[in-house]
Amino acid sequence: MINEKQLWSRRRMDYWTMAIKYLKLIGNSGFLFTIYLLFVFGSYYYGQFLLWLPETFPATLFFTVVFLWLMTRGRVRTFAKQGDLFFLTPREEKMSSYFRSALQYSWLMETFYFSVVLLLLAPLFFDRIHPSGSLLLSILLLLSALKGWNLACGFQEQRVQEKSRYYVHTWIRLGINGVTVYALFSLQPMWLIALLAVILSIFYFGYFYQLSKTHSVKWERLVEIEDQTVTTFYRVANSFTDVPQLKSKVRSRKWLSLLYRLVSFKKEHVYHYLFSRAFVRSNDYFGIYIRLTLLCLLFMSVIQLDWGRWLVMGLFAYMTALQIETLKHHYDTSKMVDLYPVSDQLKLASHRFWLFVLGGIQMLIFSIGAIIFHQFLDGFIAIGIVILVYVYHGLFRLKKLYELA
Repeated sequence: MINEKQLWSRRRMDYWTMAIKYLKLIGNSGFLFTIYLLFVFGSYYYGQFLLWLPETFPATLFFTVVFLWLMTRGRVRTFAKQGDLFFLTPREEKMSSYFRSALQYSWLMETFYFSVVLLLLAPLFFDRIHPSGSLLLSILLLLSALKGWNLACGFQEQRVQEKSRYYVHTWIRLGINGVTVYALFSLQPMWLIALLAVILSIFYFGYFYQLSKTHSVKWERLVEIEDQTVTTFYRVANSFTDVPQLKSKVRSRKWLSLLYRLVSFKKEHVYHYLFSRAFVRSNDYFGIYIRLTLLCLLFMSVIQLDWGRWLVMGLFAYMTALQIETLKHHYDTSKMVDLYPVSDQLKLASHRFWLFVLGGIQMLIFSIGAIIFHQFLDGFIAIGIVILVYVYHGLFRLKKLYELA
């Protein structure tokens, strides 16, 4: 006999057991140290940014847009699995405690996420909207209630089969959220906030809740939502370590096929070709490489401290090299690749080749960016820093990685 509460607790525990394992690997990768450095630089430049920000900056509208998106996005995490389509569908009427736990869990997690955003934006709030901390806390509590309303409505929305109605509901919530969030950050009187709360309650119980009486739970959609959420987490974790469960999306990117011409058709270049295809066609490598490179250029353009720029260039080069290292595991699940008559030494040489090629491209981009944003000396320093990082990875880390395999 299925116990719904025990089933929920077990599934939640299984997920977090897996997630904590990857979070530890992310923490050990130097990511936390990078976040700490970004926090140090950000706290310094935040004050400079607020002094620079024009008095005409529409702070209320800015907060409305940011939290309108945060309120509307997100779905209820049910940890649904494919087998639920067969085993739990007949017990849907007895799953109310399971769904209630899912709603409470999702509400707490989403509240935590947007609380972090509000905390980061607190200096801007105090500087441009109101200096009261108690007022900010009150807005946080009201936003949390609004988020709970959105999650409850979103769970009832998934019962609708027609996608057109599904999208209409999302736009309706978007409009209601926009009015409510603007009222909060424009500091409207309490009677208006209370009136909006009454309207939200009437709208939920008068329409969304009625869907539960006429429509059944769409387990396919719950499974789809869960798969999308888990895949997003896997993609983040895959930026720091190999995630075997991740199903990579493949894109042709014909405009990058010129890279393949760097590879001559020889037996010893088998992995030259395979790694080039994997890097170009998979979002897990190419997309991350581009994002890290552009993000570093953004930081270089705003950081005025010399040693700060050098440190940022080194950190982003290091993080990029870590992603390129994971190419080693890309074909681990392909048995056909194991049949190729090539040694691990040739695989290491091919991996090292692409590490240096991609590092060289990044070195060129960083040096040009440093020259444009600052001066010629910074360009030469960027070259030296990136070379040191990639030489260390290519000659030491990569070799050790293959020896341990």
